[in-house]
Amino acid sequence: MKKNTKTLSTIILFILASVMLNCSCSFASQSPSVPQPRPQRGSVVFGAVNKPVRENLDDIERFRNIFVRIAQEVVPCVVSVIPIKVDTVLFYRNPFYRQFNEDPGLDFFFGPRRRAESGSSETLERRERRSQGLGSGVIVSADGYILTNYHVIAGASEIEVRLVNNRNFRAVVCGFDSLSDVAVIKIAGKVPVDLPVAYLGDSDSLKPGDWVAAVGNPFSLTSTVTAGIVSALGRQVGDLTMYQNFIQTDAAINPGNSGGALVNIYGELIGINTLIYSQTGGFIGIGFAIPINMARQVMEELIYNGKVTRGWMGISIQDLTPTAREALGLDYSGAGVLVSDVFKGQPAEKAGLKQGDVILSIDGKPILNSNELRNVVAALQPGKSVPVKIIRNGKQMTINLVVTERTAEKLPESTPSTEEKKTPSGIPQSGKRNDIENSTGIRVTTITTESRARYNIPHSVEGVLVVKVNPDLSDGRSELSPGDIITLAHTSGAASEPFKSENDFNRFAEKMKTGQSVLFLVRRDGATFYVGFTN
Repeated sequence: MKKNTKTLSTIILFILASVMLNCSCSFASQSPSVPQPRPQRGSVVFGAVNKPVRENLDDIERFRNIFVRIAQEVVPCVVSVIPIKVDTVLFYRNPFYRQFNEDPGLDFFFGPRRRAESGSSETLERRERRSQGLGSGVIVSADGYILTNYHVIAGASEIEVRLVNNRNFRAVVCGFDSLSDVAVIKIAGKVPVDLPVAYLGDSDSLKPGDWVAAVGNPFSLTSTVTAGIVSALGRQVGDLTMYQNFIQTDAAINPGNSGGALVNIYGELIGINTLIYSQTGGFIGIGFAIPINMARQVMEELIYNGKVTRGWMGISIQDLTPTAREALGLDYSGAGVLVSDVFKGQPAEKAGLKQGDVILSIDGKPILNSNELRNVVAALQPGKSVPVKIIRNGKQMTINLVVTERTAEKLPESTPSTEEKKTPSGIPQSGKRNDIENSTGIRVTTITTESRARYNIPHSVEGVLVVKVNPDLSDGRSELSPGDIITLAHTSGAASEPFKSENDFNRFAEKMKTGQSVLFLVRRDGATFYVGFTN
């Protein structure tokens, strides 16, 4: 039995060895080191036989060439704007002068020495230090006028312009408008007869989703073309005192693109690239351009008049929140802005516009927000009579207003401030006051002679003085600060209620219902504004 088992084991080992030997031979025969016969050249077909897209090939071909044609037509019209700043720097002729002649501590070693007079030509030398930047500009006239941004040429002592064919010219400033960041420069001396000129389009025809291309000199890389779409219109960013109506685009815009061209797929200039939104200083998909219609109006004012003339109504305005709409009994169409103040002696007061009115349109142009109203009014010529459609106490009406020129003297002396004031002291507590404070989130008191003197409140101003604001509030009431004056309140379906004392406010607060929308008119530092909330 043992002999048979040993024989069987030997047979199995023999079979396994044979199998392994065959496998090893098989692998050896497939080794990459063994030369294989190569196919005859041209016998192998690479890639699929049919194109992935076979329909409308003509349309695809035309689209493929769109940006090629744009680049060919627009790039020559976009120039490099090189602002040069010249500073005077003082150098010491003798590098050891300051060490050995100005340091009195060395007198101990070398004895008293005569000090050279500061600024003496014997010791100091004045040298010019020139530094230059690089921006972009667009040729808009065969007469040599170039449209760019004000911030590109601000502070420049000299300006050079370089065309795409590397021809250089000196340029002079025709005018600038810092409030819109628009500047116009002109080629000095004789203007070339073959100067390429951009075609000015109509930025009012733009829609979100339209194809656009940006042309400029980002990071000193001249004649760069990037493509994208119009992401949004009517944007306002940064300094709210400026006149803004930006086109937002995802076409790559970077430092150096400022003043360059934003064009549509027809190669028409529809914007001047101005700024980017970025936390790193580079492109992240959000760029802004001044609409050409706005830039053109400013440009023509600068060229023909040397300054920009803007219309003025004499009102303070703010956007309507859903709470404010409900408190005023308005629908939710989204149109209209709220008049928070009317300045005395100005066109709005003369025309009969009142605090609390809602402006729907001016000169036939619908008003969607306060930024749009500012731009519409600024574009009006002083002396022009325009119809203003408003809502007052739930009723629509139209008044005629004669626009005047906006000047520094007509601007309000102060604007609503968020600076926190000290809480008035010495105010007694009562159970009723605590209940009112708990329900409204704020504590008020009657304006006294002492508080008028302390907060510089004119005797003509009536209302209640805010003493305390609940820090846990997260609605419009959080904008209130101690020292503010609440003059009246609006609620939906009811007439406005003025406040002359704390009792007036308490009676109003007791009538407020849960879920009711309320609008307070607040006075702060001579300016007024509305605060809305839901009780």
